[in-house]
Amino acid sequence: MGIRTAIQHNPLVTAGLLFAIGWTVVIGARIVDQMGPIVGGNWVGQNGLGGLMGLLVIVAFLGLLIASFGALGEPDPAPEEWPPE
Repeated sequence: MGIRTAIQHNPLVTAGLLFAIGWTVVIGARIVDQMGPIVGGNWVGQNGLGGLMGLLVIVAFLGLLIASFGALGEPDPAPEEWPPE
């Protein structure tokens, strides 16, 4: 089914995926804003290396969300016609 058909059949799933993608981008921006320098600095509390690891997790999660959203656009496997021509 195409994205348009998926939205028509189940708009709640599509809205949920779009919300999760947006929320993930907002959280990633907050991590970038709050993390300190990656090299040196204080290693207690919020630091650059911890922020970098958090961004890696956010990017992996965002990739999974985008892949699942892209799966909505895949055509369903159609059964073979019977009798075959």
